[in-house]
Amino acid sequence: MAVANIEGAPPGESRFKGAAPVAAGALGIVAAIIGVVSLTGPEAPAPVPAQIEAPLEAPAANPAPAPEPGGALPGVQFDQAPGAAANMGMEIVVKFKDDGKVKDIIDSFWRDQGSARTKFETWKASHPEFAGLKLDRVTYSNELVLVHADASAANTRLPAMREIAKKLAGVADISYAEPNMTAHPGGQ
Repeated sequence: MAVANIEGAPPGESRFKGAAPVAAGALGIVAAIIGVVSLTGPEAPAPVPAQIEAPLEAPAANPAPAPEPGGALPGVQFDQAPGAAANMGMEIVVKFKDDGKVKDIIDSFWRDQGSARTKFETWKASHPEFAGLKLDRVTYSNELVLVHADASAANTRLPAMREIAKKLAGVADISYAEPNMTAHPGGQ
C-alpha cells in the first residue's frame, strides 16, 4: 500500500513524520496557554473564608512594646521582650593531643550518651583537673564539651569555669581548652 506524501516532504517520508514538528509546536502553544490561565486564574478574586478573614482585620489587643534604642542584648532572640534577663552559661571545649586517652568516651557517646557520661565520670576520678565538670556532648572533631557540674548561680559558676579552663589549658596532654560562653534567652 502506498502512503501519500505531504507536499514538499522528501520522498519516502510519510505524512505523519512530516506533521510531527507542527503537532509538537501546536501542543506546546496549548500547554503554554493552559499554564498562563491556571497561574493568573479568573478575573474575580476568590472569596476568603470568614474564619481566616476575621483575625486579619481585627487589631491586636495588646501589641508588643517597641524596643528601646540600645535596649537589645547581644545573643538574645529578636522576639524576646526588651529588658528580659539572659541566663549566661559557659562550656569548655577540650581537645586532647592524643584522642586515644578518651577514645572510649568519644565512641560511646555516639552509641549511648548516658554510658559515655558514666565513663567520663569514672575517667575523671583519676584526673583531678576535671573535678567539677560533667560531659555535655562530643563534637564531630572529637572534642569534649564540658559544663559545670554544680547548679549554682551564674555569678559564681562563670569565674570557676574560667579558672578551670586556664588549668586545663596548661595540662600537657591537652591541645586546647577553650571557654565557650553561650546566652540562653529566657533562662532556657
